[in-house]
Amino acid sequence: MENAIEVNNLTKEFAQIKAVTNMTFSVKKGSIHGFLGPNGSGKSTTMKMICGLLVPSSGEVLVEGLKLETHFDQLKRKIGFLPENPPLYLSMKVKEYIKFVAGIRGVPRSKVKKRVETILTQCGLEKVIGRRIGNLSLGYTQKVGVAQALVHDPEV
Repeated sequence: MENAIEVNNLTKEFAQIKAVTNMTFSVKKGSIHGFLGPNGSGKSTTMKMICGLLVPSSGEVLVEGLKLETHFDQLKRKIGFLPENPPLYLSMKVKEYIKFVAGIRGVPRSKVKKRVETILTQCGLEKVIGRRIGNLSLGYTQKVGVAQALVHDPEV
C-alpha cells in the first residue's frame, strides 16, 4: 500500500527553540491516525508543516510521493486540514461560507452546489445553513470547521 504522507527528518526551529526535531513517520493511504503528545511537543507545528502552512527548517514532507515544497500548488487540493482554530468568517452564513470555501479549494463550478449540499448533510449542518457562523454554538461551529476541511473531497 502506498503512503499518503511521508515525513523524513522534519525539523522546525523558532529562534532558540526547536519545536520539532528530526521527526520521521509515514501514513498509509486509507488509514486513520491520531497525533498525540503533551502540550508543546510539536503536534500543531508538525501538522502545519505537513499542510504547507509552515516551512520546515530541514527535512521533507511528501504527500502521495510528491515533495510538498516543490508541488505545493498541486498537493494543496489533495489535503483537508482542520486547524485548532479554523479560519471561519463569523459574519457569513453557514451555506455561503462553505460555498465560498468550495470555490477557493477548486471545486468545479458545475459541482459546487451538489458538493456543498452533500457536505452540509454529512456534517449535520442542515438546520443551521442560513445562520451566521458567529451565532452558532461551539458544537455547530466545529462542524462548520470540519465541513470547510472536507468540502473539496480531499484525498489526504
